[in-house]
Amino acid sequence: MTTNRTRNSIRNSVTALFGQAVTIILNFIVRTIFIKTLGIAYLGINGLFTNILSVLSFAEVGFGTAIIYAMYAPLACRDEVKVSKLMNYYAKVYEIIGAFIFILGLVLIPFLSFFINDLSQLPQELPPLWIVYLLYLFNTSLSYFFNYKRSLLIASQNGHLDSLNQLYINIVKGVLQIVTLLVFHSFLIFLIIQILCTFLGNYLISRKADKLFPYLAVHKEKKIDKKDKDDLRKNVFAMAFSKLGSVVITGVDDLLISKFVGIIAMGIYSNYLLLTNTIRIVFIQMLLPITASVGNYVAEKTEDESHSFFKKLFFINAYFAICCFIALSTLVNPFIYLVWGKEYVFSALITFLITFNFYLDRMRTTSQIFIDAKGLFRPIKWKSLFEAVINLSFSFYFILVSKWGIESVIVATMISNISTNIWWEPYVVFKYGFKRNVSTYYLAIIKYTAALAIAYLITRYVQSFFSVRFGGFVAKGAVSVIIPNIILFVLFKNTVEFKYFKNLIQNIMNKKLW
Repeated sequence: MTTNRTRNSIRNSVTALFGQAVTIILNFIVRTIFIKTLGIAYLGINGLFTNILSVLSFAEVGFGTAIIYAMYAPLACRDEVKVSKLMNYYAKVYEIIGAFIFILGLVLIPFLSFFINDLSQLPQELPPLWIVYLLYLFNTSLSYFFNYKRSLLIASQNGHLDSLNQLYINIVKGVLQIVTLLVFHSFLIFLIIQILCTFLGNYLISRKADKLFPYLAVHKEKKIDKKDKDDLRKNVFAMAFSKLGSVVITGVDDLLISKFVGIIAMGIYSNYLLLTNTIRIVFIQMLLPITASVGNYVAEKTEDESHSFFKKLFFINAYFAICCFIALSTLVNPFIYLVWGKEYVFSALITFLITFNFYLDRMRTTSQIFIDAKGLFRPIKWKSLFEAVINLSFSFYFILVSKWGIESVIVATMISNISTNIWWEPYVVFKYGFKRNVSTYYLAIIKYTAALAIAYLITRYVQSFFSVRFGGFVAKGAVSVIIPNIILFVLFKNTVEFKYFKNLIQNIMNKKLW
């Protein structure tokens, strides 16, 4: 069982990483051509409407996470009837959510101009805002009607199939969008291609789930038991608070930028979000498949064994978070300067704040995985409410009183992260999941952040000897990879966690995964 679990986790992670690498390259090519053919204002519009719809997605209230957790036990026991009942209920709920988001989105159409600071910044050739927004709305709401079976693949440790499906669709979408931009310079066709590919990707993954789990069709009329429904509702209610926090951080903050700073600033900021979100998605793709394994693991193991595994996974989490922060914080401005131009570059301070927020957010990943795997939704529910209040309060204060610019929402996010997420989430995991004192975790995060500071200072010093040209950028890139790995090796080579990580890498290199 352990061998299969490890094999499935590695296979899912490797497939996800490969698919994400190809998607990253395509995204940068599409983004570059997008900027050259349409301009920065279109990026701002893209960011604005994407964030409006991310706020509306609050209607999902974490139902997907709750249903994945609910499926761990019946999948492990091969209870086909219960799995089918859960999926039938899931389908019905997601159809309601998709319809609700679409209707609520339509209500917002008369108020679209409210979210834009200066309408004169919009391109004259831009189609009516409501048409553009409607295409974004179609793309978001459509996914809820076919996307739910993806969760079954993830819960059953078949996430590599979803990753491959997304890879094929992303290649098709990227190629079609590149051709559209170069030949037609059409924003509308660009968006229509996105809608069609969203539909196709969700349809294909749904068919794949039907083939892997043919019993879904046999039991498609089965209804969920009242007890299971009540348990789901309680977990979803708790997850709603967590969803609220993420909506405020990822959605409302960006709306504030568009409203009070400007659509052009939103466009520039969206480039930084593309880079940080790209790495964030790599994290998710790499560690999300492990979540299903963790859910299976903690169901079988003792609290002590689960705690030991948590420490090992947290070290891996911190290792990649440190390396990614060093690369992002030192390379993002030179990269944007070379690829898109100096007019798209933020100050060094704003860039540091953006990337350090990324580091803080990524250091939460292990705790979040164990919260999902152990179903600790209720003890964590109030955390996100405090997070949202703190974030909004400081954002409005910095924007309206201090008259700061785009750094207002970035600093507010950092404050809310440090004052809630960084300590609260692991506290819940240790208290309710491991029945242990959490102080060892806090000492670990201090230790890892100190390692980050050492690696960052040395990397910046060595990079200062290289130019801003392409050759210098390549050299800086090599430095940003080599230095943090040397520092982390020297500091942690004798720890149990490092040795586990080394063995895991050897497994990835040596094991036959398919």
